[in-house]
Amino acid sequence: MFLASVLVVLVAVLFQLVLRQLFFYPLRITSDAMAPEVKPGDKRYFVYPKLTSTGKGDIVLVKSMRADVEMLCRIVATDGDRVQIKQGKLTINGSVEREMAPRTSDARDLSFELAETEVRPNFFFCLNDNHLNTNDSRAHGIFARNQIVAKAFKPFLLF
Repeated sequence: MFLASVLVVLVAVLFQLVLRQLFFYPLRITSDAMAPEVKPGDKRYFVYPKLTSTGKGDIVLVKSMRADVEMLCRIVATDGDRVQIKQGKLTINGSVEREMAPRTSDARDLSFELAETEVRPNFFFCLNDNHLNTNDSRAHGIFARNQIVAKAFKPFLLF
C-alpha cells in the first residue's frame, strides 16, 4: 500500500515536470507593463505558440529584433488592421478603441501620437495595458508571428 502511494506521487510529480518543461513557460513577472491585470511579482504560465493560436486580446511574450529583450504585451491588431494613435486615442481601422492616458500632449510622446501603421499578414501590433510603458510596438514596430515566444495561459483549476 505504501509503495503504491509513493509510486502515484512520483508519477504525478514527473507528469507535472514534463508538462512544465515541454508545454508551459513558467515566468515571474518583473515589469509593470501589463498593470493592473498583471502586476510585478505575479507568477504566470505561458504556452508555447506552436501549441495554440494567437489573436487580438491575447497577452503574449515577444522578443524584439531591435533589442535583446522579451516583452510582455497584448495583441491589439492583426493582419490588415490599420492602427493609429491621434491625440491620445487609439484607433483601429478608423474606430476609436480606447484612450491611451498620455504623459504629455507632445507629438514625440508615442502614447499621444503615432502615425497610421498597417499590420501586414502574419504580423501583430502589440501594446502594453500600462500605456506609460512604451516597450511595445510603439517603440519596436510590429512583431512577426515568429517573434512570439509564448502566450499567457490561465489554467482553469490552478488559479
